Amino acid sequence: MMKRSIKYFTLLTSSLLLISCFEADTASLEKAISKVQDNQKIILQKIESLEKGQQGLRKNLAANTKTDPKKDNKPKADPNKVYNVAVGNSVIKGNPNAKVTITEWMDFQ
Repeated sequence: MMKRSIKYFTLLTSSLLLISCFEADTASLEKAISKVQDNQKIILQKIESLEKGQQGLRKNLAANTKTDPKKDNKPKADPNKVYNVAVGNSVIKGNPNAKVTITEWMDFQ
């Protein structure tokens, strides 16, 4: 009978010890979970502000990409136009009276 009561006492004591340890861990886990939830709220607020900033940038970009017909009046290049360039005393390779002349201009500073 004594052995049986010692077994029950040991079982009861170890059970109480395990339960008390579990409750302590639960409290620390609840604190950790609360901290994670707070951090998630902060992250979500930051993401929301980033999304608002992106929407503003999209609106600005859309407003800037609309072309104004008045601004688009740049002269177009004419591929058939003939440009007369005076060669002066420049070095010439080939026939100086050729129908087509390629002129290379360099600025050495």
